[in-house]
Amino acid sequence: MGAGKTETGKILAKKLNYNFIDSDDIIENNEQNTITEIFKLKGEDYFRNLETGFIRNFALNCAEYNCVNNKTADNKNKNEHYVIAAGGGMPCFNDNIKFLKDTGTVVYLKARPDTIYERVKEEKHRPILSQTDFSISDIENLLNMREQFYAQADLIIYTDGISPEGAADEIKIFLK
Repeated sequence: MGAGKTETGKILAKKLNYNFIDSDDIIENNEQNTITEIFKLKGEDYFRNLETGFIRNFALNCAEYNCVNNKTADNKNKNEHYVIAAGGGMPCFNDNIKFLKDTGTVVYLKARPDTIYERVKEEKHRPILSQTDFSISDIENLLNMREQFYAQADLIIYTDGISPEGAADEIKIFLK
């Protein structure tokens, strides 16, 4: 959340000539509702199960067509490769980190809590921080709970003080 997943993902996909997918966008389209509304109407567990369904279906379909695993796949055909911006909580539930890692290279865009706060403090569409008085401490607590999952990423990019373009360049270097 607020680390730059979507913007960096779009830039990276363009640089690599890959397709870009934002899992939250797919879920919102499928549910005909915003993530915030899904949380309000059906709860976090329901949403986390939607995330799990998304990544497992994606992994299954891609395994069938050998389309994603950048660790072994030939990177020539755009239609066979994807950059996925996964929701910030996705790796932390239902063994999703395993499915993400089995599907491709997992990158953790890491930012300090104060940086995240500055990036998201005006946003109202973050269900985990939907209360109006969230603080840097709330973000820090959330990151501390998620760190054990995030730390399993194949690559960690620190996004404090670098642009999404710079982060995408660092990821591209790692992938090549």
